[in-house]
Amino acid sequence: MAFTLAEVLITLGIIGIVAAMTLPSLIANHRNQELQTRFRKAYSTLWNIHMRMISDYNGVYENFIQKDLAANNTDLVNKKYEYIDIFKKYLSGGKMCTFSNSYLSCSGKSVIVKYKTYTGNKEAELKADIVADRAIITSDGMSFFFGSTQFRNARIYIDTNGNAKGPNRLGFDVFAFDINNNDKIIFPKNIGSGSGGAYEDDEELGGTVGAVNVCSIKEKANRYNGFGCSEYALADKSPDNPNISYWKNLPK
Repeated sequence: MAFTLAEVLITLGIIGIVAAMTLPSLIANHRNQELQTRFRKAYSTLWNIHMRMISDYNGVYENFIQKDLAANNTDLVNKKYEYIDIFKKYLSGGKMCTFSNSYLSCSGKSVIVKYKTYTGNKEAELKADIVADRAIITSDGMSFFFGSTQFRNARIYIDTNGNAKGPNRLGFDVFAFDINNNDKIIFPKNIGSGSGGAYEDDEELGGTVGAVNVCSIKEKANRYNGFGCSEYALADKSPDNPNISYWKNLPK
């Protein structure tokens, strides 16, 4: 029995409506699964390098990082630079680049990179908190940034899929980790309050670290929102509801 033109058009219309309703969700789920896979790979890469450096140099924190440094302490700043240079050697095909004033420059080529917060409505407070002339880009698309010696000396930031791919948002493809004075990789803590940029002491990190390392859809005004997401991403638990998946419920 043949279908009439009207029946065919109605059927196609229904298919189109169903596709329009389900396709965005399917695309988002695929993207989130890919972001989770990249996060796990990046965390594993960081962990393995850190363990190898502990073995090869009999410790990392005391030898290279210590606490946050005065800006004019050249000897200790050079120690941090030495750490980054050594870190690069453990990355096959890693390139040393610079990241200054939102410009990421590698091999003479520069691109503008602006990272957003977890909720996506603010530019993240990142560019002022990293070592500007020491960023590492890997052959498989990851970017490693290192906390400034003055305010974030114990911190490492990872863009899990590189700046070109996006979404370039904290808690999506950009994550922060700290190294404490026991040579443990730990998650940044929310040690401040409110949406300001105050700094407080944290003895576990051996000095002064940035406050408000938050991760929440409620912190839309906070330019540090997303620096506290690593813990939730690894556990796959939403920061706003621990009963649901982190990766399946990323903010839009």
